[in-house]
Amino acid sequence: MKKVFVMMAVLLASVTASANDNFKLTGKIDGASNDTLCIEYTILQPQKQHMVHKVAVKAGEFLFHANLKEAYSAKMYLKTNPKESLYFYLVPDEEAVFSGSLNSVDEHWSGSTFYQQYERITELQRPFNIEFVAARNDPDSIRGEKNRDINRRAHSVYMKYIEEHPDEDATATLIVYVGYEQVLPAMAKLTPEVRNGRMKSDLDSLERMFKQVLKEAAARKAVKNDTVTIGTQVPELGLKDLQGNVLELKSLRGKYVVLDFWGSWCTWCIKGFPKLKEYYAKYKDRLEIVGIDCNDTAEKWAAAVKKHNLPWLQVRSEDGITEDRFRIKGYPYKVLISPEGIVLNAYLGETADFYQYLDTAL
Repeated sequence: MKKVFVMMAVLLASVTASANDNFKLTGKIDGASNDTLCIEYTILQPQKQHMVHKVAVKAGEFLFHANLKEAYSAKMYLKTNPKESLYFYLVPDEEAVFSGSLNSVDEHWSGSTFYQQYERITELQRPFNIEFVAARNDPDSIRGEKNRDINRRAHSVYMKYIEEHPDEDATATLIVYVGYEQVLPAMAKLTPEVRNGRMKSDLDSLERMFKQVLKEAAARKAVKNDTVTIGTQVPELGLKDLQGNVLELKSLRGKYVVLDFWGSWCTWCIKGFPKLKEYYAKYKDRLEIVGIDCNDTAEKWAAAVKKHNLPWLQVRSEDGITEDRFRIKGYPYKVLISPEGIVLNAYLGETADFYQYLDTAL
């Protein structure tokens, strides 16, 4: 019984207004009767928290309050129909009014300034969203080609809107919908007040993601067909160690070499360090390990090497080209090289097969 009361208290706390609330959302969902509306979003700072609020819906109408520190990308859906969900934004110091259905072709917004701006953006996107739905439901259309054509036209319209409304917070929500190569240039068009205002955290996350996307695209272009496969000679990688010196793999000839692709952000990589240390100590006279840090900052890399007391050689991939040459699809990723510099095998993830192969080879 006590657990029931606790759960009820948590639920009530999630939907009941308080003196500290700075956001209000009311609405009427077409076709809905009595149901539960789920509103989900993720808080990134100071630590990652995934929030799920459950709001009572009576005769299609609902009311939601929240205390927000910044703007969050969110989604909402009815408990009875979770497949139909609508993405939108929660913005502090604003009041939103929603009407329509929970889909991108029949959503309407009103309320305070941000949501008046947001409605203009949904109106701008609606014709293209209708085309996307039609292409999806047309069995005779070549869906990929049709979608690319819609995207080309939409990107041009969205970029023009961003250029004409750089001083509106809601314009920031349109950035992700331009072509991926235009995301960062589009973001640069926002005024400093918008870029560093309530939307900052969301824009920072978007910037990090698309910088990584562009880095990977550049790496693929640089590599082209110059990939490393089992049975080929391992190339020099041109990667620098913690002291800024380029490590030459040819200097390690005569020993087996393991290239350990990892990152400070990779939980499974770190969990595998004790086992890798065990084997490094076991075969140190015949084995060398080269840790290749990926998708990291130099500071996080250096801190992780120190924190986990990694005794083997360390270098860092700054541009993603090395990962692409080895066709890496996940982490950790280990490549075993013979004393003559020939690629013998490769292993994705922490797997017993890798250590069994080491025991056999050594």
